[in-house]
Amino acid sequence: MSTDPYWNHNTHYHPWILEQVPAHARTALDIGCGDGLLARKLATRCDAVLGVDIDENVLATAPSAPNVHLEKADFRDLDDTFDMVTAVATLHHVPIRDGVAALRHLVAPGGTLAVVGLWKMHPLTDIHYLPLIPAIRGLDWWRRGRRGGPGATVRDPQETLAEIRAVAAELLPGARIHRRLMWRYTLVWRRPR
Repeated sequence: MSTDPYWNHNTHYHPWILEQVPAHARTALDIGCGDGLLARKLATRCDAVLGVDIDENVLATAPSAPNVHLEKADFRDLDDTFDMVTAVATLHHVPIRDGVAALRHLVAPGGTLAVVGLWKMHPLTDIHYLPLIPAIRGLDWWRRGRRGGPGATVRDPQETLAEIRAVAAELLPGARIHRRLMWRYTLVWRRPR
């Protein structure tokens, strides 16, 4: 059982993200870091972690941790590169092409990008997802006592999964995107050296 202080549809994917961290990773960037929960986990694998979020109120709730620096910033304004870049439930807050282009720029040669995102669902194109709803509701019920998280800004996604795949194919050649439970998709891309 996880020792996390809370569980939600985003923290559910933290183990998957940590599996993507390359063995050589020394630096990490967590975009939309909120209270720094994932950033603190990344610090167990990397020497230095930067977490950025545009919500200074949620950043103020973050406990301090060794090797973790959190700051108010828009990831599209950053210039550095990192061995590991993560974005959980963040990419749909910006125009998809701008967001993916910025993410590509932030990944160091040989580095990895791991995204857990949301897409705009439609009953006709996502009909095969409907049978999964009971499993999602069951997981929510099972975790009901631990649900929570920082009070982050919520926004409905605007792009369909097909639109996200098209932008990723163009800007992140070789990226792997998979539809997941809880209305999430995962994207992993390794930048060539």
